[in-house]
Amino acid sequence: MLNCWAPIGSGDASTIASRSKQLEQRGYTGVIGNQVYGPPWASLAVAAASTTSLKLETGIAMAFVRSPFETACAALELDRISNGRFTLGLGTAPQTWTENYFGENFRPPISRTREIIEILRLIFDAAVNGDSSIPDYQGEHYQLSFEAMHPNFGADVRPIPIWVASLREKLCELAGECADGFIGHSIWSRWWLEERALPALYRGATSSGRDPADIQIQLWLTASIDSDPTVAARRARGNVAFYASIPSYRSYFSAHGFGELFDTLVEARRSLALEDCLDLVPLEAAKTFAVCGTPDEVGEEIRNIAQHATSVCVKPPMWAIDPSEARQQDELIEKLLLG
Repeated sequence: MLNCWAPIGSGDASTIASRSKQLEQRGYTGVIGNQVYGPPWASLAVAAASTTSLKLETGIAMAFVRSPFETACAALELDRISNGRFTLGLGTAPQTWTENYFGENFRPPISRTREIIEILRLIFDAAVNGDSSIPDYQGEHYQLSFEAMHPNFGADVRPIPIWVASLREKLCELAGECADGFIGHSIWSRWWLEERALPALYRGATSSGRDPADIQIQLWLTASIDSDPTVAARRARGNVAFYASIPSYRSYFSAHGFGELFDTLVEARRSLALEDCLDLVPLEAAKTFAVCGTPDEVGEEIRNIAQHATSVCVKPPMWAIDPSEARQQDELIEKLLLG
């Protein structure tokens, strides 16, 4: 059976607790809480309190919208609440979100992420060892002093696994260089995974003398299932229309031969709602960035892709899809994953 994770979803405490218990009972390995309309910690704390074995992961905690020290403390707290079940999924997130929504600087993302990981490990190590102080950190982007601090993280603390969420090659390479794992984007194509992402991950690992086999690989996949493959592909067009509105994603679309489509969608989104842009997305693009087809076709492709991974999170299309249809897709996906 595949090592499967699932999105934790949204709702009040009872809804999140009930879903978490159900996922644990149905055989999922873990749940993933994202950061868009709120920090990623609260829903995972509810899941931790309502389960005993289900693992927890931020997918993702946005790297640049809070101090590295706050991220470290939140990660240690969630791991303590869950009795050692937490993984920190860390990512840059789109530049426009960081700058426009949060008012924080984005660039340079690679070297800043590297420094954040160094700071996190500095704090985790001090917590694990029960040190009486934390060394100061002097980097290019962060200068932190812990001179007056007396660490009190408690007993039974462990180093938190750090997984880096990646879209393009530089972040994949960074994950190989210094992270415990990496998370593949939900619009990755199989070609991108095999020809660009994994080779970059291996380059990063080799450059720092690490064994790539020691790095956890979690792949997020978007799946659209229907007895009519055309219907399945049409359902996935919303994801393409949404992600094509993020300027920094152009090079990714262009690498797949959809650079002009990206420009068309960017222009269209200036005046049209997402739902009104679906007909601009060719079915070939939808099938490139999502696993689309009959149940047998989707199941086979997921198994082929999962050979490269230590875990997977498979979701239905998120954008321009009716909630009831999304629930039906969730059920079909779970049947494929867990039987």
